[in-house]
Amino acid sequence: MVLESLALQGGSASPYTLFVNGRPGKAFGPQRLLGGDSLLLLLEVTLPPTAEPTPYLAADALLVVNKGLQQEVPIMGWGQNARSISSSTLPCATYWDAALPYIIERSILVDTLCTLTIGPGTRLYFKPGAFLYVKGTLLAEGEAAENERILFRNHRQGGAYDTQPGQWGGILFLEGSKANRLRYCDIRNAQVGVRLGTPDPDDTPDLVLESCRLENHLEAGILAYTSDLLAINTLVANCLGPAVANLAGGNYRYQHCTFANLRGGQRSLPAALFSDNVVLDNGEMLTAPLQLQLQNTIIWGNLGSGNEFLADRAGQAPFSLLLEHNLIRSSDTSLEQGGNLISTALTYVRFQDISRYNYRPDSLSPAVNAGKDLGILLDLSGQERDAQPDIGALEYTKE
Repeated sequence: MVLESLALQGGSASPYTLFVNGRPGKAFGPQRLLGGDSLLLLLEVTLPPTAEPTPYLAADALLVVNKGLQQEVPIMGWGQNARSISSSTLPCATYWDAALPYIIERSILVDTLCTLTIGPGTRLYFKPGAFLYVKGTLLAEGEAAENERILFRNHRQGGAYDTQPGQWGGILFLEGSKANRLRYCDIRNAQVGVRLGTPDPDDTPDLVLESCRLENHLEAGILAYTSDLLAINTLVANCLGPAVANLAGGNYRYQHCTFANLRGGQRSLPAALFSDNVVLDNGEMLTAPLQLQLQNTIIWGNLGSGNEFLADRAGQAPFSLLLEHNLIRSSDTSLEQGGNLISTALTYVRFQDISRYNYRPDSLSPAVNAGKDLGILLDLSGQERDAQPDIGALEYTKE
């Protein structure tokens, strides 16, 4: 069999390049195929910058001529203009808006006494190995509408790239960083979602997470050492390590949060791990006081042991736990006081549809109307809570 020709309809002006058995070009002459043989055809697209702020369609067609008959195979691809960020240290008082997405080529730093402010709807796409380091302050203030949320994720998109952990570094708050606030933010597919290491003598939160979603992280969704953190209406889901790991003491408050580690595969650590200690690289154990408040929070996962909550005490420093009206996958009956609900039955929690990453409780969930009124009037999605709030980041509503 002989294909008489292969060509791009757009010719030399096409943004596409055709590869035939590894050879690039816009048009090719006769291609001989032996019985049982095949041709490997690949396409590469190079899109020039435009002033268009929204995704745009790059269309062409592959023209195949066989026995005098021409067939036309449509080619469609989407382009998106973006701003490339490659400087290592950002200018002080930097503001990023949603006009165009940002491609973070390599790790960047918000320096001491400097602030990076990110506006609603802004999208940040990180290349492999790129971190956002914060020594100063990060203010990422989105809004409840999906198109107004702020997105931090890897730059490759589609298929497995949308849920694969570890495709970029994460957001790291370094010692001295303070007054950080992330509101209506989505952080996905990093080594660690947020890592906080800001020891100081006070208990004022150095990071506030409000109505955030942290999903598909390699080490942990929230990893903190001897730090002060407040999380409200925040979902942490499907991490290969713990959803939340707060180590070496610190002051942590979680109100109306959902930790749901239901990803397939092996996991040895619980969804929520709180400890007054950490073992350093030299083998030395560091301990510090731990103060933890968990209220109206779901802690769930598919760990084989059925125990997704661990509070580990190794030192003699103060160790304070306040657990009220939580729904916890655990066999530890001592957790039942304070209005907490426990079970090891995996389906006990009754999320609406975990296959679609919907962690809102269904009508029969024990989380419904089982919370304590904390004065948090809206849930993660911006929906109003009723007078008897549900446990978790999301209030029940009909599917």
